[in-house]
Amino acid sequence: MVALFVTVSCSSTPRLKSPVALSDAILTLPSQAVAGMSKTGRREYLLAKSGDFDENTRRLHLYGDNWRRGWDAESMLFLRLFEDDKGRTIAACHSARPFAVGSTPSDSDNHVYRLESGEWVDVTSEVLPADVPRSWWFRFDEDCDSIPCGPYIDLSRRDWELRAYRFGDPSGHVFWHHGSFQYSSKARHQE
Repeated sequence: MVALFVTVSCSSTPRLKSPVALSDAILTLPSQAVAGMSKTGRREYLLAKSGDFDENTRRLHLYGDNWRRGWDAESMLFLRLFEDDKGRTIAACHSARPFAVGSTPSDSDNHVYRLESGEWVDVTSEVLPADVPRSWWFRFDEDCDSIPCGPYIDLSRRDWELRAYRFGDPSGHVFWHHGSFQYSSKARHQE
């Protein structure tokens, strides 16, 4: 008598399909895309939906980065979902750590993901313009096609232990065109 053992792999998360709802994106995007929130923190956040949470336009400005509220975001978060010309969901996000916790502006504060075969794939280096510093702030939550961006301004004084940053004036805007973000130093991109 021969015993046959079969292992079945089951996933508790259904395979995502475009377009992805904002709530589903928050639950499934990599942690770095949602200001470092844990899975538990994300579920707690979705119960409260603090900040500007717009499921219809699929935009989010999370400014409730307070662990006492039950979620564990490291900073404010600006997130936007939209579809590219092939119908795949794009998630563009900026975690405002320099503004929130005084960390040095970093490339790791900005990420762009594309949904491919039900999985989020980091396409940041493919779709953000090479001539735009990735350490800039990007207001992906803005209700317009043209997204303001620019450098952080260092407000630190020599006697402060922690650094302090704020958003500077926009140096320009990025807009989605033919599969990637394009940069314009003009006030707003006009098609």
